[in-house]
Amino acid sequence: MDYTGKYSGLAIADYLIEKAHRDNKRITNLGVLKMIFFAQGFGFPELQMALIRDDFYAWAFGPVEPRTYAEFKQYGSSNIVVPSGKTIMELNDIKSHPERIQFLDKISELADVNPFVLMAKTHESGSPWENTELYNKINPELICQYYMRNYGQYQRS
Repeated sequence: MDYTGKYSGLAIADYLIEKAHRDNKRITNLGVLKMIFFAQGFGFPELQMALIRDDFYAWAFGPVEPRTYAEFKQYGSSNIVVPSGKTIMELNDIKSHPERIQFLDKISELADVNPFVLMAKTHESGSPWENTELYNKINPELICQYYMRNYGQYQRS
């Protein structure tokens, strides 16, 4: 499988933030970081691709894509008010693929879940986060294998 994704984590985050605003939902930095990680993981079984080209790292609160974290860290645990505004061309490309919009709209439903519950999901036994030394890069193959293997479990949850 190709582990080189098409989009930056920030572009996927911007899409999810826009969608949350359209749906009048709250979205925090912690929440969006977990949502883009799940987009990466579920992208393997659902889209047959790595959606995100950026690396994720095993930080204390779960997988983090550092550029996205840095962009929205000023919000702390508050609602992110606006997308970054730095990914317009990527957003236009995302929006030109109906299957990617449909997929990301499903991921956007995670905005209804407490970010700490999402974090706990990333810390489950056998997860890519658990199998990576703290503050190191999570191997994209670990993400792919885990979500391909456990996809049915998440479909039932």
